[in-house]
Amino acid sequence: MLVEKDIQQILSELVIGNSIKLLFDGSDIVIRVIDDASKLSLSALVYDGGNYIPHSVRSCLSHRSLFSHFSILTFLTVDEKHFQIKLNYLGQAESLNHHHFKELLEEFGVMAEKWRLYLDDHGQHDLLYVRVN
Repeated sequence: MLVEKDIQQILSELVIGNSIKLLFDGSDIVIRVIDDASKLSLSALVYDGGNYIPHSVRSCLSHRSLFSHFSILTFLTVDEKHFQIKLNYLGQAESLNHHHFKELLEEFGVMAEKWRLYLDDHGQHDLLYVRVN
């Protein structure tokens, strides 16, 4: 859980550098302000396939309805070069106050963790089990 002091620190660092990496609930969340600080971008790695993204994981990317109970709109991107999937958020930064910013970060962190667990679980479906006698 983020406290007011954490929010102040994050916002101060964003003013200085336009981006920050925050470890929250097991997720590295990259926070950026873009378009002359009018938009806020959040991104978190939710799947790292090493050198392959299994079919069962790819098929999960269309199952957005499982996460429809969240209030923020997000989207997934696939980095084919690095075999990674990221959860992303893009919204207006100008209308956010400290309280809404805190809620946004916390909800995004929960969503990232849920996607990570969901994709990791489905990634196990493509494993081949070998019995050794």
